[in-house]
Amino acid sequence: MAARKRRHHKGQEQLEDDQLKNARWSGLREQQRLQRRFPPERNQRDREACRRLVNEGFGSDAVFLTWLYGQK
Repeated sequence: MAARKRRHHKGQEQLEDDQLKNARWSGLREQQRLQRRFPPERNQRDREACRRLVNEGFGSDAVFLTWLYGQK
């Protein structure tokens, strides 16, 4: 009986590269690109500002109406 050839397994990095080249992983590549572009400190600061806007509101009604009608 002939000896069986050993299969060479791809390394983890090669597998990840192959997956990223696949079109269905394009969203992951876009997410990674954005994460490199915006540092975590900025993301945290923006999250807090958004949370403040939702919880505390825009400000007084007069300020909001001035802003709203100024947009048109």
